[in-house]
Order: sequence, then C-alpha cells, then structure tokens
Amino acid sequence: MLSLKTTISNTSLFGMLSDAQLDQIAAASSMTSVMADTNVINHGDAPSGVFWLIRGQVKIAVNVNNGNEKVIEILGKETCFGLGEMLLGQEHLAFVTATTDSMVLHTKRETVLQVAEANPQFAREIMTCVGRQFCGLMRDIDGYSKSAKQRLAAYLLRQSRRETSVDIRLVANKGLIASRLSLTRETLSRLFQDFSKAGLIAVSGRHIKILDHERLALEC
Repeated sequence: MLSLKTTISNTSLFGMLSDAQLDQIAAASSMTSVMADTNVINHGDAPSGVFWLIRGQVKIAVNVNNGNEKVIEILGKETCFGLGEMLLGQEHLAFVTATTDSMVLHTKRETVLQVAEANPQFAREIMTCVGRQFCGLMRDIDGYSKSAKQRLAAYLLRQSRRETSVDIRLVANKGLIASRLSLTRETLSRLFQDFSKAGLIAVSGRHIKILDHERLALEC
C-alpha cells in the first residue's frame, strides 16, 4: 500500500512540490474511505480545505425549490473539489455526495495556502483548477439557453473528445446525467431514442457509440 506522502506526490495538484513541501502537505492531510450515498461535504460546511478524489466518483449538487436536487457536476478520480470555497473562506453552498464507494484525500486549508505562498508553480496549478471549473460553469450557463436536444448532443461530443473515441461510457447513471443537463429522466430517455432512430448513436445501457459524428454536431 502506498504511503500518504507517495499518494499525494502522484497527484497532478501536488506533484510539483518539493520533498519538504510534500512532508508539510502530508502532515496536514488525511485519507477517508467513503461509502456510496454518503456526503463528503454538507451544505453550510466551513471551508476546511481542499479535497482530492483518489478513486470513485462524487456529485456536486444543490437542493432546489421543488424538493429535488440539481446536479452541478459529476467528478471522477484524480479531480479536486472545494478549492473555490477554500480560497474565499466561504461556506459550502452545495453538497458533495459519493455516488460510488470512494477514497478521498483532504488537506487542511491553512497548509495549502502556506505552501501556495511559497511555491508559485503550485499556486498556478490551483488557479488552473479553479479556472477550469469556472469555464465549465460558464459553459453550463450558456447551455441553459439551448434546447434539450442541443444540450445532450454537446454533452456526448464532449465525452467523445475526452475519451478520444466514438465509443463512450456515460460517467454516471442516466438519472444523474439528466440532472446534470437540467433534463428530466423521461426527456433524456426520449432523446436517446430519437438520436438512435435517426442513426446518430447506438445505445446499450450506459455505453454509447456515436455513429454519425458530423450529423450529431449539427444538433448542437
């Protein structure tokens, strides 16, 4: 089993740190095994530090007025969350829940900020992570003005680019994907059927094969 320090050094977030700085981060870090459907962060929690997902998957979501939840993001392994709140010292407005059994690394806020002050490359990596999340949020806001069909087509094409393949696997169940795209489960199922009948994709459970990339792009 890898030591905590080795695990931290293997992450893209902390990998550029010096040996002494890795010791500093390791002393302020802990790894927690989280069962599926367990909250890692609750709404209103204080910004205690940054979280790194070693394995598993989490969803970032908020409760909406009708009693349902809106999924803001679905994150897989080797991604971080909680950075924005940590930097601003602001309580968490969203909650984070494990969707599968997961392993989460947590590093205390004060230590992260201290090391960032001493290591410009680490500070830039933090800014890059926050910037990437901000751009994703802006993309989502832009998507709200698009039709349901356009949102799904754009999502499938993004997944295809990310996996560099026309054969993709949905990162979560269709209920979570629907919430992520601000769709109902029924609408998402209907759109998958429509795209399949049109010869754009082939669907087998969570596996999607893009059959006509150019025509699917025209739906965006």
